[in-house]
Amino acid sequence: MSRYYEEEEMEVERPSLWAQLRSLVFRSRTELEDEPTTDTTPAVRYRQFHPYRVAIRREVYTLEDARLAADGLKEGVQQILNLASTPPSMRERILDFLNGVVYTLEGNAERVSEHVFVYAPPQAIIDAPSTIARPRPEEG
Repeated sequence: MSRYYEEEEMEVERPSLWAQLRSLVFRSRTELEDEPTTDTTPAVRYRQFHPYRVAIRREVYTLEDARLAADGLKEGVQQILNLASTPPSMRERILDFLNGVVYTLEGNAERVSEHVFVYAPPQAIIDAPSTIARPRPEEG
């Protein structure tokens, strides 16, 4: 080797492991923006979330009222329906119709009480405890 290359070789003090970790963790925002990013995560589609309203339909008597509730669901408005004063035969038809609408929209439906139901669009999440009574496991 020539003397020229020997002079260039200098001992460079390498930072300790902790110093290297500290510099990685506590980098400034500009240093992070300057680095090229390599995104290795697969493309994931998320549903777009919008703020939504809640429509409370106090009394539902006819399929026309149910159609208005279905239109509200299609627009992304949560529906709370009280079917207490609806005749039983019409109540079944309304429930079947709205359950079909919710299934098609991939929304959620929850029974709140005997005649009160919540129908929510897909972007809404209903967090309610299960109302189904389950038998207790037998001990012993």
